Amino acid sequence: MDLNISDLVIEATRKCNMGCEHCLRGDTQRKVISDQHVHKILQLIDNVSTLTVTGGEPTLAMDALDQIENCIRYGNAGVGSFYMVTNGKSINVDNVANWANRMLDCCDDNEISGVAFSFDDFHVSTFNWKQLQKQKKNYNRLADVLANDYGVYESGCGGPFVQKHSDEKWGYDRLIKEGRAKDSGSRENDVRAFEESTYCDTIHFTESELYLSCSGYIVSGCDWSYDTIDNDDKIRICHIDDLNCQDDLIEAIRAYNKKTAVASQKKIAKIRKDRELQKA
Repeated sequence: MDLNISDLVIEATRKCNMGCEHCLRGDTQRKVISDQHVHKILQLIDNVSTLTVTGGEPTLAMDALDQIENCIRYGNAGVGSFYMVTNGKSINVDNVANWANRMLDCCDDNEISGVAFSFDDFHVSTFNWKQLQKQKKNYNRLADVLANDYGVYESGCGGPFVQKHSDEKWGYDRLIKEGRAKDSGSRENDVRAFEESTYCDTIHFTESELYLSCSGYIVSGCDWSYDTIDNDDKIRICHIDDLNCQDDLIEAIRAYNKKTAVASQKKIAKIRKDRELQKA
């Protein structure tokens, strides 16, 4: 049996060069994911539809990004597309362009591959005028370098490869109650189970992201604070150091699904009971 994960997220670092009040991660930490953890997760999985590299600010850990690319190129996992979001505040454009081009080369189809810059109202209040201009300059220069030096203009689906990732449409009233927005946010995060299916001797896990954190914890979903990831059992699947083979990962996901189903049933039962009490 092969193992396919629809969405794998690797937390490259918890370092960040900003301190946004809306950040769902929380306060920055001086952590970078270990090479061993990157190597292991990409050895346990046979296929990844989309790999997202996140942080923190991922470009502050270029060595980790290089390790991810190296493990995909020479490792076990086949990866379809990759995606990374940067705040663009202070990046080495040439290094990021070179890494992105190498990632394109070792991914299978790159249908939705891209590097995105965070352009939104949230950052306007965090950046000063010079930083806003630098962000725009880095955005344009990365697109130029990729196009002129590497011939990269667009993703496989025809959209721009260097993109604008904007959260403007959500507004402050849509912030998730995690990290620095724990008290100001209005939206509760959802605990999601994975959908499991088997087709052509491959086990597929879909409907949630498999998230590998710097601390080594594997959780379900990517919209959690560092504190929740490290301390809340409700989202935790396992620690990567506890996995010895692919079957261990599969069984850990299945155990998480059962735990989530039980919790969901209890929640539904409580809602029904509360409604009955209100009617009485």
